[in-house]
Amino acid sequence: MLDVKEAVKVATEYIQGLYAPQPLPELRLEEVEKSADDKFWEVTLSFVVREPTAYLSLGDAARTREYKLLRVDEEGQVQSMKIRRV
Repeated sequence: MLDVKEAVKVATEYIQGLYAPQPLPELRLEEVEKSADDKFWEVTLSFVVREPTAYLSLGDAARTREYKLLRVDEEGQVQSMKIRRV
């Protein structure tokens, strides 16, 4: 049985692998919970993205945080990744 720490590790490694070779800036854990049917860990991770027009602005105005919800099964496999609306 997969515990919460292992589920977060799996989700983090998975998302970093998808976006490789570029590291995800300011990657952080937001939420973790078991699904209603207890079959999955639902892990929400976020990272900073720069808007395409970032070079036109000064400071952090063109930076936004993107949220992803990953579902990790009991075998430690990511089954889905969705955009998490906040």
